Amino acid sequence: MCIPLALGACLQATPRDAHQGQAHQGKVAPSRMRTRLPPPPATLDPDTSTAGARVSESSSDLNAPSTWGVPSDTTTPAAGPPPLSGDFEPLPIAGYPEAWMSLPTGATSRRPVVVVIHGAGDRPERQCRGWRHATNEYPFVVCPRGLISPAYTHLGGAPLLEYIDGALEALAARYRDYADTGNPLLAGFSLGAKQVTELAVQFPERFPRVALVEGATRVWSLERAEAFVQGGGQRVLFGCGQGGVRNSAERTAKRLEGIGLDAHVVFANVGHRFAPSLQEAVHAELAWLMEGDERWSATP
Repeated sequence: MCIPLALGACLQATPRDAHQGQAHQGKVAPSRMRTRLPPPPATLDPDTSTAGARVSESSSDLNAPSTWGVPSDTTTPAAGPPPLSGDFEPLPIAGYPEAWMSLPTGATSRRPVVVVIHGAGDRPERQCRGWRHATNEYPFVVCPRGLISPAYTHLGGAPLLEYIDGALEALAARYRDYADTGNPLLAGFSLGAKQVTELAVQFPERFPRVALVEGATRVWSLERAEAFVQGGGQRVLFGCGQGGVRNSAERTAKRLEGIGLDAHVVFANVGHRFAPSLQEAVHAELAWLMEGDERWSATP
């Protein structure tokens, strides 16, 4: 079944359905996993810049051709959860700053999750708005808030993974009938894209698909790329808003494809921002990026 996308693409298969925190990001929160991780001229360096349906069962009387009748099926129809209301809200996480979150408005079944790591001096609200548009409000979008003084910046590495784990646990607890937190799409902007790459290379079985916007074009060494592929990594999408970043991403994508890793590059001339036209370019690649993940098959 093919459902048209709002921006000109479609997906195939079956769906499944801020305020500032005060805690320091380096504090360890309880989580399921306790993992420790052992620009061209005139172009900003994006790696460091600060810049459902309701389920029902029909009943009918089945009559045998003889003189006796088969009892009617009186099974009560199974009702799904009511449509999810709301759009944005904070997500409290024990031991960490509140994340910001976009809800899959109107969902009546479980939906997948996008985890977005913002850049240095960035804001989670900004990235959540962009990814809500890029995904047409279909998944949950969870945006942890970096809190390294004096600007909103993520620490990266093991503390960031602990933060992500805590966010997914909090989401699953709050929306257990709606959120499917397994194998989230991991996305990052600028410095956040670099930090996302480091986590995906270390844990490709958890994060097999990544979307890297305005960053992480020069961190894919052959060793890292091979580790990602061998561990189950599947696809990488580069979103670029500057010509120099696009050129670097295209060279990197070619190297990745040379070792069997699917990589695509999209470009919109918007500068070092995740602006609407770049969001739309990313949206147009979602069918490719999430192909094979049935939870995404009904993305509008």
